[in-house]
Amino acid sequence: MTATQSNAYPRIKAYERHEFERLKTYLKALDANGWIEQSYCTDWLVYQVVSHIGSGSRIGGMRLKAWLGSAAPVTREGMQQVWAHFDALGPADMYSAFSAAVDEYLTVEEAAPDDAGLQEVDGFAGKRPLWAYQLSRTWELACHSWDVYVPRDRGARLDPEAVAVLAANLQYVSLPMDRDRANALTVKPIAFELTDSGARYALDPTAERPRLSADTGGENPLVIRGPDEEVVRFVSGRGFLPGAGMSLEVKRGSAEDLANLRRAFR
Repeated sequence: MTATQSNAYPRIKAYERHEFERLKTYLKALDANGWIEQSYCTDWLVYQVVSHIGSGSRIGGMRLKAWLGSAAPVTREGMQQVWAHFDALGPADMYSAFSAAVDEYLTVEEAAPDDAGLQEVDGFAGKRPLWAYQLSRTWELACHSWDVYVPRDRGARLDPEAVAVLAANLQYVSLPMDRDRANALTVKPIAFELTDSGARYALDPTAERPRLSADTGGENPLVIRGPDEEVVRFVSGRGFLPGAGMSLEVKRGSAEDLANLRRAFR
């Protein structure tokens, strides 16, 4: 794999431009009741999900500036100020604040050259290429946008371009697993086979910080096979969708094993 092929930053930037435009268009047309509907996230109403995306965009722009050398490193106090600003907003004020934060973020990102994605930077997961940290933004935006869309459109799915980028790089995402339920799983390690891309990942759910890793083809007692989009939703804790069937196949193991694993994802 060449350096150019391994740099997903151009695709990440293109996806974000498209998704932010789609989300802004959707939210601008949303009625007042839509802002206070329950999102897919059980802890958040729609406007609270938008608050999370907005604050994440502002902090993401701050991090990009720091990594690219045009600003000081982001501090915990700086992030808390951003969170406090968005947390203080009600549904009626959220769209303008969200839009402003998104526009700021995209301005910073568009000014960054594509090859900046190969620059090694230091963040919450240690030293990684910048594009790998920006992949976390793709993960957040794809999943939380879906959380907003799906209450009114049960046929909503994650954006195909986001799925393609994520499916090829799931080893870089942080999995939302419930510690107690993950430790209680008796069938492990686990393998995922993605049928669209052919990617394969392994998971030890009892690790200190569970992450997917490249599957080396070992004899995993639980092997789950399915479409890329559904696997990505599953490992993001979005595997259950009322009124829709699950097309994941248990290639090795049992349906009960799959159900237990699904409950371990928050």
